[in-house]
Amino acid sequence: MKNLLCGLTAVCMLLALVSCEKTETKELVVPSGSILLTMPGQTGSTTFDSHNITSIRVASCPEGWTVDGIDMYSGVITVTAPSSFDNEEVTEGSISLVGYTPTGATQSVSIHVAILQNPDIDFTSAPSNCFVATKPETRYLFDPFKRGTNGERLDTDSVELLWQTSSGLIKYLTFEDGVASFYLEKDTDDDGNEIDSVVPGNAVIAARNAAGDIIWSWHIWVTTTDPAADAITVAGRSVMNRNLGAELNSNGETEDEKILESYGLYYQWGRKDPFVGPAEYNFKGNADARVYNALSRRLYFEYEDNDAQTGTAEYAAAHPMSFIKGAKDNAYDWLCSQHDNALWGAGSVKTDNDPCPDGWRVPDGDLFEAFTISASDDDLDWTEAKAMYGWHLEEIATGKTYFFSAAGRRNYLNGVLDNVNSNEERPLPWTGYYWTRGTAGDNAQAMFFDLNTVTRTYNGYEPQRALQRANAAPIRCVKM
Repeated sequence: MKNLLCGLTAVCMLLALVSCEKTETKELVVPSGSILLTMPGQTGSTTFDSHNITSIRVASCPEGWTVDGIDMYSGVITVTAPSSFDNEEVTEGSISLVGYTPTGATQSVSIHVAILQNPDIDFTSAPSNCFVATKPETRYLFDPFKRGTNGERLDTDSVELLWQTSSGLIKYLTFEDGVASFYLEKDTDDDGNEIDSVVPGNAVIAARNAAGDIIWSWHIWVTTTDPAADAITVAGRSVMNRNLGAELNSNGETEDEKILESYGLYYQWGRKDPFVGPAEYNFKGNADARVYNALSRRLYFEYEDNDAQTGTAEYAAAHPMSFIKGAKDNAYDWLCSQHDNALWGAGSVKTDNDPCPDGWRVPDGDLFEAFTISASDDDLDWTEAKAMYGWHLEEIATGKTYFFSAAGRRNYLNGVLDNVNSNEERPLPWTGYYWTRGTAGDNAQAMFFDLNTVTRTYNGYEPQRALQRANAAPIRCVKM
């Protein structure tokens, strides 16, 4: 097909008659928003959706790029990148398209085109519920037909960006040739200049079947440094030195932003899907951090009562943005009936519900037996201790200390963020809960600590505390 010039006269006409609707509704959308290529001179394509659009004009495109064809029947636009850059050609830019209805009304859309400067990062051979992304200007690939760790086959028909913690965090989500991909852009400094770093945050991408139902979802952990690189060794085990989904470990610093960035995400025991933390480090108003969809519109998590329909593992997987409240008849588990102690596995087994990245898992119940509150922290004036929002825990065998944030929890009764103890007469300023894979009768086991500002000799630390399973708490992943 002859190339379409990138000018005002380039028009691709529909070859079949389309009736004009009285309401003159129209739509022209490019779901992926992009055509990303890997080398000069390469040809690529993407799909578009249109309604009541009879022709599409190429209004403009980057220097050296050509639009080879716009197929109105199949909804595909094909583009070729410059073969050389000897003159004014550019490696990336935007193609502007204008769609026309039968009466001449217009609908505009743009497509980002680029020759990728960095190689793809391919997760397709390592199924997991969490993918760690650290490099900007990079495309990440994963297999949307594989669930969890064991890679059981999914009947995926489409993928969707379900939520993200900042607008534009995840770019150009595509699903082509059996592979899903997304792209991360560079962050910018306070002056608007690009810096060689990603925008840190979290997102969830969902798979839908042909009926439109969510059948699985994956957490994308975007962080400026590799969490595996700063892992610590505790009792012979490699443990992440930050919470799952966190940007950093505040290490006891009192800067508001660093405290907040160390909290990470919250998980109901046995579930794979995360919930965000507080909007402010001190849990002011118990407000949730903001999340957005692909169109930058704000979304809200749902908090659902527990019954025979909602209180199942199947319902939880199909509704990753629903916090399922505890069921009184099942000891405040989010499951309506019959506890499932195997949701996060045991021993060397990592289950399909484990939320940690490939090669990591939720820790065993005995991990935190190696710790106690460090003596130096325990002796601090309470105002100093309160400002840290957490404790340095000391490994008893070695004397080494590591900081754990007092990130609180989401309460099992209503899903509300909660960072004080349950003593109504003397509520204390912050608490920390960290899930393990262990269970204790009707409950699950979590490491727990708090700050006692009334009687400092009773600062709390329990390596294994029984906690209702509908609570949502942070996780420190352990190397398998």
